[in-house]
Amino acid sequence: MAFIGSARKWRPQRFEELIGQEHIRRTLSNALASGRVASAYLFSGTRGVGKTTTARILAKALNCESGDAPLSEPCNECSSCEEITRGSHPDILEIDAATYTGVDNVRELREGLRYQPARGRYKTVIFDEVHMLSKSSFNALLKTLEEPPPHVVFILATTEIKNVPDTILSRCQVFEFRRITTSVIAAHLSKIVEAQDRKMDEAAVKLLARMGEGSIRDAQSLLDQVLAFAAEDPVSSEEVQKVLGVPSGSIHKALVEAVIARDGNKALTELKGLFDAGHDLKLFSANLLEYLRDCMVLLSAGDDAALFDVAASEIEERRQVAAKMSFAEAHQAYSILQGAEFELRTSDHPRMTLEVAILRMCQIEPIADLSALMERLESISGEAAPNPPRVPSPRTGSAGGAPPPATREITVPDPAPPATEAASGGTPVAQVEVREWNTVEARRIWTVAVEALRPMRRPLFHGVELDLETEGTIRVVLAQENRNAQGLHMAEEVLPEIEAFFRTHSPWSARVEIAGVENGAHSQTGQGAGKTSNAHGQKPDENEEAVIQEIVDLFNGKIVDIRQGRVRKSGGNSFA
Repeated sequence: MAFIGSARKWRPQRFEELIGQEHIRRTLSNALASGRVASAYLFSGTRGVGKTTTARILAKALNCESGDAPLSEPCNECSSCEEITRGSHPDILEIDAATYTGVDNVRELREGLRYQPARGRYKTVIFDEVHMLSKSSFNALLKTLEEPPPHVVFILATTEIKNVPDTILSRCQVFEFRRITTSVIAAHLSKIVEAQDRKMDEAAVKLLARMGEGSIRDAQSLLDQVLAFAAEDPVSSEEVQKVLGVPSGSIHKALVEAVIARDGNKALTELKGLFDAGHDLKLFSANLLEYLRDCMVLLSAGDDAALFDVAASEIEERRQVAAKMSFAEAHQAYSILQGAEFELRTSDHPRMTLEVAILRMCQIEPIADLSALMERLESISGEAAPNPPRVPSPRTGSAGGAPPPATREITVPDPAPPATEAASGGTPVAQVEVREWNTVEARRIWTVAVEALRPMRRPLFHGVELDLETEGTIRVVLAQENRNAQGLHMAEEVLPEIEAFFRTHSPWSARVEIAGVENGAHSQTGQGAGKTSNAHGQKPDENEEAVIQEIVDLFNGKIVDIRQGRVRKSGGNSFA
C-alpha cells in the first residue's frame, strides 16, 4: 500500500477527535443536537488548524444515516460517512475558490442547488479559501447565501477573513479557529510516534511542535520528514535540527553567555559559525528572542513547566544562564534584538544588522534598581527630618512678604554603575625608590590619584594649580568654577582618598590642603570649609548640605546652579 502522510492518516473523523478547538466542537455539537442548523458557516484561522476537517465532520453529522435527523456526533461507519471520508459523496461539493472565481461558475452552482439531494438530507457546499473569490462572484452568491433552499448548507473556510466582504460575514455564523498550543501539538505527535513503534526524545518532540507554529498539519509533515531521516531510535533533537536547518540550542546558550560576559569577540565568533552553516537569520533571531524570554520568565515568574515550550532539561539549562544576569539586562538585550529582527525583514545586509545588534547587547550597562534608589532617598529624607531647614513664613495680606529661601537646582543624569574605588581603580602606579621629596614625582602621582577617583569627583580637580615646594605638603588652588561653598566642601571630602593614595603608591606621605580663594569670597579654615553664606547671606543648614550631597552621590550627578525660586521638576521628582 502506498505511504499515507500523517496529516491525512491521523486526520480527525469525529468532533471528539478535534485537536485544540474545544469551543468550536462544543458549539457545533450542541447546535446539531438541538436542531439549530444554520444555513451558512464561516470557519477562519491560520493554516493547518482544522477548518476543512471540521467542515467535513459537520457534513457527516448533517447526513449520517445512523439517525433520522442530524446527529451531534457522526457514527463514521455508515455508507454516507465513509463516502464523505473518501470524498465521493454526491451531495457534498468541495470547491477550491482559487479556481472558481467566475460569475458563471457561481450561477451554475445556484442552478444545481435548486434540486433535492441525491442521497443525503442536505446538499453541503464547502468553499475552501473563499477569500479568493472575485468581487462579482461574491455578489452573485449573496442572495443564495442569505436565503438558500432548505436542503442546502454552506460552509466557507478562509485563512484571511479580512478579505471576505462584510456582506458575506453578516450572512454566516463565524467561527474563529485558534492556533494550537505547543503542548497540545507535542502530545499529539508523541501519540503518532508511539503508534508507529518509534521513539523520540522529549526535546525533539517539543522542537517539532514549536516549528509547527500553531499548525498541527505543519508539525505532522515535519514529523514525517524527521522520521524518514532518522534511522535509529530514539530520535534526538540534534537530528531534528539537522533535518530542519535549525541552529543548535548550544549556539543560543553560548551567545547569551558571551553577552553576559560582555565578550564581543566570542559573540561574533559564534555568529560566524552560524553564518557559515547557512542558517536562516530570521529563524535564529526568533529562537534567540524566545531564549531571552524564557530567561526573563525564570527570573520573574518561576520555573513552572506550563510557562515554557521546551523540555525540562532545556529549562534547567536556561535557569543556569538566567542566574548570571538580571531581569533588566535580559530585557535590554531582548529589546535590542527585537528591533534588529524587525530590520532584518527589509535589510540588504542582514548579517551586519544582526552583528551590530549583538555588539550592542555586549555593551549593555547595568541599570540601577529604581526601588532601591527610592528607598535610599526616603532614608536620606528621614535622617534629615529631625533638624529641617528653617523657612521664613510669608506675610499674608501684604505685598512685602518675606523672600522665598534660596533653593538648589540639581541636574541628575541617568543612573550609572559606580566606578571602582580609588584604591583599586585607575592606572596602577609602580613603586619607585625615591627617598627625598621630589616635586616631579609628586606631580605625576597626583595626576594618577585624580584619575583613580570616581568619575563624578574628578572634575573637582581639573584645571587646578599645585604648590609642591613644601616637603610633604600639596597645596591646591581649585579652578574658578569650583571656588564655591559646595565645590570646596566636596573637594575637602575627597582629600583623604588622595592622601591614602599617596601613602599606598609613593615612598612618602603627603598632606593635601586647599588654598584660600582670592578676594575673600571663601577661605579654607580647617573644619569650617563648606559652611559659607549663600546668595542671600543665609548660612546653609548642615543637614541640608549633607542631604544634597548624598543625593548627588547617589545619582552620580553634580550641582550646576544655585538660584532663588521654585525647584525645577523632572520626571515627577524635585530636590531642594
